[in-house]
Formats: sequence, C-alpha cells, structure tokens
Amino acid sequence: MLEYTPIAQFAIGTDHKVKVWNKACELLTGVSAEEIVGTDDQWKVFYPKKRPILADLVVEQDYEKFLEKYGTKNPAQSSIVSNAWEATDYFENFNGKPRYIYFLAAPVFDDEGNITGAVTTLQDITLRKIQEEAMKRESEQLQQQYSLLQSSMGERFKFCNIIGKSQKMQNVYDVIIRAAASADSVVIYGESGVGKELVARAIHDTSQRKDAPFIPVNCGAISESLLENEFFGHVKGAFTGAYSDKKGFLSNVEGGTLFLDEVGELSLSMQIKLLRAIEGGGFSPVGSTDVLHSDFRIVAASNQNLWEEVQKGRFRSDFFYRLYVIPVDIPPLRERKEDLALLADYFFSQMDSPLHFDVLPGKDIKKIYNYHWPGNVRELQNVLRRYVTFNSLDFMALPDIDPPVIQPQPPSGIITVSDSETEIPLTDAASRFEKQLILSALNNCRWHREQAAEKLGISRRTLYRKMMAHGLISAI
Repeated sequence: MLEYTPIAQFAIGTDHKVKVWNKACELLTGVSAEEIVGTDDQWKVFYPKKRPILADLVVEQDYEKFLEKYGTKNPAQSSIVSNAWEATDYFENFNGKPRYIYFLAAPVFDDEGNITGAVTTLQDITLRKIQEEAMKRESEQLQQQYSLLQSSMGERFKFCNIIGKSQKMQNVYDVIIRAAASADSVVIYGESGVGKELVARAIHDTSQRKDAPFIPVNCGAISESLLENEFFGHVKGAFTGAYSDKKGFLSNVEGGTLFLDEVGELSLSMQIKLLRAIEGGGFSPVGSTDVLHSDFRIVAASNQNLWEEVQKGRFRSDFFYRLYVIPVDIPPLRERKEDLALLADYFFSQMDSPLHFDVLPGKDIKKIYNYHWPGNVRELQNVLRRYVTFNSLDFMALPDIDPPVIQPQPPSGIITVSDSETEIPLTDAASRFEKQLILSALNNCRWHREQAAEKLGISRRTLYRKMMAHGLISAI
C-alpha cells in the first residue's frame, strides 16, 4: 500500500533498516528506493552526520531523546494519529532546494501488540511556512506601528492636518490609526466640508504606503466618456488626439493609495472594471489588449449612504462589500462645537492674522457657537477669511431657513418660431432652455440634486456636469 500512495512515505524495521521507500518519497528526496532499501542510511538523506531520525526514535520509543534531538523543531505527539510523533525541520539543501519538511512517524504493531517497525510520512510545507512567516512579520510590523502611533498620540488637539480635541474627534483619530495599521479598504462617511480628504491623507501618511503616491480622484467631476481613460490610461492611436501613451490613475498610484472621493458617483460599469482591478484581475489601457496590474489601496469617501444606494440599484453590492471593510464616520461641525476655538485659531494662524478666537467680541463668539454650520469646517474657514477682511461675520445661511431660491434668468425675449428669423443659433437657444429647466427643477426640489436629477430623468453625474457647464456651481 505504501508503494502506491501519492504521499511520500517510508518504513523501517526494528533493525532500523529501510523496508519500503515509495515513489513519492523518491520524488521528494531525490533518492531512489534501489539506493536505500535494505540499508540503515536513512539519516544521510536528511543530515550530514549520523544520528537517529524520527522513525528510529519511534521504533525505540525513546521520547526523551526525541525531545532532545527535535527540541527546536516543534516536537509533539500527534493529535490525529495515535502513538505517532511529529516535528518540522528546515533544510538548506534538500534535493537541491531549501525546504521545510514535516515528519510524522508512527509505530507498526503485530497481532500481539509488539512494535515491528515504524512508518514515516514526509510533507513539503515550505510554501505554507514562508506565507506564515511573512504574515507574522507583517502582523508584528503593523502592531508595532499601531502601538507607536497610539502611544505618541494621547489626547491630541491635532493629528496630521486634522484639528479637534472633542471626544468624537479623538475617536476618529483612533480609527485612523487602526486603518493605517491595516491593509484593508476604507470608506469615509461625512457631510460635505467635514474634511474627508484630510482623513484619507492621514490614513495614507501614517501607513506603510506613506512613501508611495496618494492620488485623490473626484469621481463626480469626471465625464462618463473619460472615466476609463482617466483610470486606466490609453495607448498611442487609441482615439483621435491620442498622440502618445498616457498612464492612468491605477498605473500612477503603484504602491500607494487611491482616494475615490464621492465614490457613489461612479457608474455601474466602471464599478465592475475597478472591482476586477482591485481583486487582482488587472486592467487594460484604452486601445490595448495588454493586461496590467497595480498594487494600490482604496480609500473611498461619500456623503451618501452607500448601502441605500445598493438597495436602489445604483451601487453594486459586490463593489460595496469590497470597499466597506473599515468605515470612518466624521462628525459634522455642529456636533463638535467644542472644537470651534481650536479650528478658528488654526485658520487665523494660516492667514497670518493676529486675531485669536478668545479675544473676539462676545457677540461674535456667541454667533459662531449658535450657528449650525451646514458647510462644516470648510464654511468656517471661509467665514473667518471674510471676517479678517471685513471685520464682520457673514454667514451664507441661517439656521432653519431654506436655501435661497435662485430665479432662472430668462433669455432675452421669448423663444418662439419667429425667432428663427433672428441670428440666435439653435444651440444657444437649446442651452438657455436647458438652463431654465435645470434651475426650475433645482428650485422645486430646494436644490436637492438627487431629487432634481430624478425629476429631469438624468443621472446625478450628468446633472452635476450640466450645472458646471451652465455656471450654476463652481468646478472647484
């Protein structure tokens, strides 16, 4: 039976001479059965000097000597095979290669219970050991990095370029450290203006990828027709105007972090292609059939509930689960007003202003604390800039008041059939009408873009692009 098993095995008798040396054992050791059967030279296969090997010790039932000879090689009694002993040894040159070999030796008994020999099973576990050691080293490095960051942080008022001493921000700092010490994908949630990109950059800058590129991508600002070109690049001649090869985000971010801001704006087809690249399937530049690979980490951000987008069919569930490993929730400014003074002093210092928050007039401090900050930290920064210039507080909105309705500006004159006799180009007339229609939808929906897009029967990305084209929002 031993002869035909695909597992490397050999057997010895009580005289320690080899009785069986099967084909699998020949392949693993490089020693033929003809050379070794009938001899007690089995030690020569493994060691440069004569010494008992595991099978010899099992035949002799010398457990103390077993522990002595294999003390540093994980010696143990097998929990699977009764009366068997096991150990793992490393050989620098085993049949021409460095290998880790797992040994399992069990005694053979006759009908009266006497030991008549031993059977040894050999298994090459080199790949598994290399993987285990690599994972152990990586785990130790990450744990060391986490411990170092955590011990140095304490109750920080500033972490990287993020300002805040509130408990909610301390919790965010802790999640950032944990995310930095991990290799998994991250999704950052938060309202517009809370500093999602700052958090993404902090994760990158405190991770093992800090010396590689950090590439931020505004997913909602890229035209659908340009998505593949921007992410995957193109080769010369791929389309009109492609005069040379161009690398995309995935090639340029090699070894670093790709920050997908407003990831919910990506089309379903683009999500599929990115998922394939993230999971190791690679990507192809536009106009090429070559499959390229890139080592990068995804940190995504959204002010939408991505799970609700999945349920509505606007976000792929497999892409969601691939990204949603480590969530980071950034609180809005209205929920951490104890950070207002710190933030204000930081922004004043950035503007080279002599002002300090605690010396502002009491009425102004009260206004700042009472305001609900719908634009979050970004709005606070802009308000303080205007304060330095005009010495007065100027809020863009007031609490519990609807956003201002922007009345559409009608084109000069009503567009009628008679206008076809004028010199108004058709494209201009259509553009004016489109702008009116978009403004009307936005006003009816109180400038809620998702609802307006649904009323207009277009995607949010298309609405966003058209709003920029008509000057309704800034492209920045």
